[in-house]
Amino acid sequence: QRAVRAPMPGRVIALLASTGSRVSAGTPLLIIEAMKMEHTVVAAAQGVLVAYKVAVGEQLQEGADLVDIAP
Repeated sequence: QRAVRAPMPGRVIALLASTGSRVSAGTPLLIIEAMKMEHTVVAAAQGVLVAYKVAVGEQLQEGADLVDIAP
């Protein structure tokens, strides 16, 4: 499994893909709000979204695990 990590500290404001869904590189996974701006986190490679490791409203530190994607 590959983990997607937070590129910056912030707060999760939306989960965009469903657990169990097939994703490809560039598929939007979730939105983080940081410094009053929204940042969309996308999949880096194709696979199946196994699990979200965060919930809407959760505060994150940079590098936090967000999503697990299986090849």
